[in-house]
Amino acid sequence: MTKIGEVAPLIFIGGAPRSGLTLLRLILDAHPTISICPDTGVLSLALAQRDFALTLGELHRDHLNLSPERVSANFAAAIRSILGARAARDGKLRPGEKSAMNVLVFADLASIFPDAQFIHCVRDGRDVVASLLERRWKDPRTGKVFDYCQDAGAAARYWAGLAEIGLRAEQAIGSARIRRVKYEDLVRDPRKSLSTLSDFLAVEKTDQPLRFQERALDLAGMEKEERSRLSAPISEAAVGRWRRDLTQRQQSEVIAAAGPALRALGYLLD
Repeated sequence: MTKIGEVAPLIFIGGAPRSGLTLLRLILDAHPTISICPDTGVLSLALAQRDFALTLGELHRDHLNLSPERVSANFAAAIRSILGARAARDGKLRPGEKSAMNVLVFADLASIFPDAQFIHCVRDGRDVVASLLERRWKDPRTGKVFDYCQDAGAAARYWAGLAEIGLRAEQAIGSARIRRVKYEDLVRDPRKSLSTLSDFLAVEKTDQPLRFQERALDLAGMEKEERSRLSAPISEAAVGRWRRDLTQRQQSEVIAAAGPALRALGYLLD
């Protein structure tokens, strides 16, 4: 376990939207030693570091005395400062961040932070599609609703793409540093899921996080859309919602678009 004065390993949570990421964030954030921020822009910093390495690394090394190692250290310091500030505010030891799109840069973050730990949230893609279709998320550049919030096939391709990226990250990072959490397991047996994660993160086992609703919910951005649901006890009512919410045609479109990913995650059996 991390002790006061030590530099604590960071925790990064990612996965396809509508996969229980906010629920997991609130649970872990209610742990006495863990502070998990909502999206802080870590994704942008990790992408900037990747872009620098790919496009400007040699130029800056040769002409500005900026080695890749030094640049990576600077990015690491910036990210650690952002996440550490909230943890320090709350008097906690383990900083972390939740953003769905972190899954895109899990491998980058694993390189920047060799001791960081990662949680890949997954959920039955059919339920994710049903959830996305009731959203009205808009592209800020055009003002139009995203295709994946209007069309079942587009939503399935969106989910499958992120799920496959997450699976590749699991392979690249290795099981010692990344753990997959299924939404279905989290809501059906939250105590067992929390115990497993406590072992993975090497933190004290306590049921306190399962009472996160007793705290004032610190929600940000689109998390606020779920305030009423997150204020209630953990429920498995949304598991399998695709059976009632998707038409037969939509179900077929999802299987056609995302069948391999559903099978890879154990949601579709031949």
